[in-house]
Amino acid sequence: MLAVAEKAAQSRYAAGAVSRRVARLVAEDAAAQSSYGHAAAQSEDELAALWSRAHMLAEALVTEDGRRLRVVYPGRRSAAAGPDFRDAVLVDEAGGRLVGDVELHISAGGWRAHGHHVDANYNGVALHVVFSPKGSRATRLQSGMEAPVAALEGAVAARLAGASDDALPDLAGVRLAGDPDEVAAALDAAGDARFLSKSRGFGLELGVLDADEVLYRGLMDALGYSANRGAFGALARRVGYRALAGLRDTPRGTRPAAVKAMLLGASGLMGSANNVEGVGELRRMRGRLPYVKPLDRREWRLFRVRPANHPALRVVGAALIVEGCLDEGLARAFEGTLLRDGGRGLVARMVVKPYVGVARARDMLVNVALPFLHVYGVAGSSGGQGSGGGGALARAALEAYAAAPKLQENEITREMRRLCGIDPKARLTARRQQGLMQLYRTGVMGAGRGRAWE
Repeated sequence: MLAVAEKAAQSRYAAGAVSRRVARLVAEDAAAQSSYGHAAAQSEDELAALWSRAHMLAEALVTEDGRRLRVVYPGRRSAAAGPDFRDAVLVDEAGGRLVGDVELHISAGGWRAHGHHVDANYNGVALHVVFSPKGSRATRLQSGMEAPVAALEGAVAARLAGASDDALPDLAGVRLAGDPDEVAAALDAAGDARFLSKSRGFGLELGVLDADEVLYRGLMDALGYSANRGAFGALARRVGYRALAGLRDTPRGTRPAAVKAMLLGASGLMGSANNVEGVGELRRMRGRLPYVKPLDRREWRLFRVRPANHPALRVVGAALIVEGCLDEGLARAFEGTLLRDGGRGLVARMVVKPYVGVARARDMLVNVALPFLHVYGVAGSSGGQGSGGGGALARAALEAYAAAPKLQENEITREMRRLCGIDPKARLTARRQQGLMQLYRTGVMGAGRGRAWE
């Protein structure tokens, strides 16, 4: 009987302890709800600060429709038009990865209030993060797909508020050794992998298109920046290199205007090109050229685009680069310039002020011209398209790549400096910046594979 009574007393004590613990957790949650239900809800910056630490949650993030997600990488904060965080990596209970953008709002209704439900630029959103869901379980995208809603409120918000900003996501693929020489070697190797991957990509295109067309499309893609790559690609397909080459025999005095008028007219941006020199002449010239149906103006992303980066100016820059190579052909002209004048000569060939500056020309050199010329040379030495002296051309492309100076920093290189622990002031060559871009693709975008739940 004593043993039974003792067990009963222990059971009552344990139940009381559980009740007290539950009561304490409820009180803590109520306090957190009070703290994060009003004051913090006034600021999306506060919400962004909390979400940037979401990888530190020990428990799963539960969406409003009941999904449990682990945050491997909350994404990189973006100041450009579009979603607030790019390329987040989430993992569900089955180990499935969810990779996409994250949009933040104070309440779920902000999605429609800001017009995102009819904006294709938000079709990559994988998670809609809010302070207050207000009954919303999922968010409908312009594409008709849905993104789950997750609320950072109560105890979850309180835990994130108390987390350190210094704790980085657990991304094994971007860890670099502390020794500076080893870090440099790792970045060089990753940069070379990115270069050769681009070169192979151009090689595949050479299997179906002629060399001038492949290079032209690559240059157009680079001139689109991140915001308008799709529109520049559509323009390059609508007015191919062959159509522009058809203007080769136009009198030299009017040929530049003819090439500009054809491209700018097909872009659908002629009406907003008032800052383009001689635009009145271009409008008249367009009427004398074969008609090409212009792109829908809605294909262009113009929100938050600086006047100096307006796509109409880039289209004119593309026209002038192409026009300067029509006599030789685009690929042959670039080949000759590299072999004769090196990478600097190619940059000079692509600088068309005020439309294309030195910084953008260097980006085009590293991301398009050199990888293309490398595979063009390899193809020539193996009997395919390309120069008869293909081996020399391929070597010249690799040498110019290794010697290319630092490029403009971008969101990804700045984020990778942070994730890899590289001093923001440390100067990196273009090759090593490309290495950071490659590590971002493999180590960040590829994170979370095979990650088991505990």
